[in-house]
Amino acid sequence: MTTEDYRDKASKVAEELQEYLNNTDKYKWEVAKETKDFKISCVKSEYFSGHLYKGEAEYNVPPKTVFEYVEPLPEGPRMKWDKNMKKIEVLKWLDKDGNTDLRLNRACTSSACMGLISPRDFVDLIVTKETDTYLSTNATSVDHTNGQENGHVRGWNWPCGMIVHKVPDNPNKCKLVSLIQPDIKGMVPKNLTDAAIPGSMAEFFTNLGNALKEDGKVVS
Repeated sequence: MTTEDYRDKASKVAEELQEYLNNTDKYKWEVAKETKDFKISCVKSEYFSGHLYKGEAEYNVPPKTVFEYVEPLPEGPRMKWDKNMKKIEVLKWLDKDGNTDLRLNRACTSSACMGLISPRDFVDLIVTKETDTYLSTNATSVDHTNGQENGHVRGWNWPCGMIVHKVPDNPNKCKLVSLIQPDIKGMVPKNLTDAAIPGSMAEFFTNLGNALKEDGKVVS
């Protein structure tokens, strides 16, 4: 694929994520897990036999700070607080232009469900965007010649991403929405996957909130 092909693909993914959020007639979200701090919902994926998950949480933290903490970059804060993430690397920068960056990433995840789900690695095309109302990562897996990490199963991410919504008239508050629909591959029973993902997302939001507090990023 050429850089232009990658750019077109990433642009379509970004549009699709907005469709997930805004087309309430098509996507009937069902709550899978909810606390006072976050809500996790799901619908059937259009791409495979699993689910598309949506996680939502609000933080009294500036949007750009939250985006910095969730963006999957090897030198970013995420590797310090996301206990599910073992390794992040940029395989290739395709384009860096102002508020839009395009790259190929590889992420290696830890095992899950007390070792019943072995570690995975994913190679994703990611485009980051900033508008007047949100910052986002927009991603989908792509075929790549890069070999998988030793001891890992190569998984596949259907359109997914992180969207940090800005709050009008309050620069120190934001809403984070995580959209994921991972096909983890391998011989894993579907009911085990369905049980593991909401729990993993809950841990993600909890650990992020704790990291932001510990690092003094929360605005009273």
